[in-house]
Amino acid sequence: MFNICYFLVQIILGGSENINIIYHLGALVPQEVVQGESWRLITANFLHYGWLHLLVNMIALYFVGSFVDAKFGIYRYLLIYFISGIGAMAGFTYFALKTNNTDYILLGASGAIMGLVGSITALFIQNFCKEKSLIAKNRLQFILFVVSIQFVCDLLMPEVSFYSHLFGFIIGFFVGSILLIFTAQ
Repeated sequence: MFNICYFLVQIILGGSENINIIYHLGALVPQEVVQGESWRLITANFLHYGWLHLLVNMIALYFVGSFVDAKFGIYRYLLIYFISGIGAMAGFTYFALKTNNTDYILLGASGAIMGLVGSITALFIQNFCKEKSLIAKNRLQFILFVVSIQFVCDLLMPEVSFYSHLFGFIIGFFVGSILLIFTAQ
């Protein structure tokens, strides 16, 4: 819901494809983060470039988020979402600075969504290790197939951030794994 509200703010202020509006509302710009604008690590997760970008992310968030909410609960879902999203933006910033590739402006919820996918992967691995059933194996294979397709598409589309998706997935996997350990006790 917050993604949609923030998108409406973008539209009201002059358009979701207006770089100046996106910049002022908090898109991730690695150099700006290093110079003290760390709030961009949060706000960039809620900005979207155009209706299609918003629509694709909201559809993914609906399906993936519903599953994570059902399996982890709303508070853990939100924890995974925010830690993954902020972590994906921070990881991207670090990577951009280390490779001296800072001519980027990054925005969107997909790093956080990939974090949710990472938490589902952790859940499916846990289920497979416990059950060793064909169903658990098929679920794990399916999620790994989906993640592989996502990463291949990321690498083929230069306007999509492979690294923010990768960092979000890894962070979500670890956060999900930790939550599953504490839930089991």
